[in-house]
Amino acid sequence: ERFGPDTGHDLPAVGSFTEPLRPLLESFGTAPGFHLVLFTVDETVFSREIGPLAGFYPAVYAGAPWWFIDTPAAIGRYRAAITDSASFTKTSGFIDDTRAYCSIPARHDMARRADAAYLASLVVTHELSEEDAVRTARRIVSDIPRATFKL
Repeated sequence: ERFGPDTGHDLPAVGSFTEPLRPLLESFGTAPGFHLVLFTVDETVFSREIGPLAGFYPAVYAGAPWWFIDTPAAIGRYRAAITDSASFTKTSGFIDDTRAYCSIPARHDMARRADAAYLASLVVTHELSEEDAVRTARRIVSDIPRATFKL
């Protein structure tokens, strides 16, 4: 009552995507032109449900609520949980609903640095070449969000 229904007090609750979305995905999961971006503040769902769904269905993309998991460690956990199943191309890029407009550039910068750190870890372990990491970093910031949201 004091703060209203939407004041940024997002707290994680157990999420479930696979069964509740089954009818929708059976009808539209492979439909050309349909895009569904799934995100949650329940980090346990990323590798268990969202990553595999995005990896299988052409229409599904793994989003990330950066307004909630907006720390470098949380972004690293998201990337590690999603990338094996869905790759980078089936993610949405930066999503932010902040009401603190002055923080947007800093949040984008931090997210880009966290993504760069994740890419660098793949380079160091020889899972990705440096050239591919640079290309992927550019795509994460521009091409992938534009394609996901059809901009």
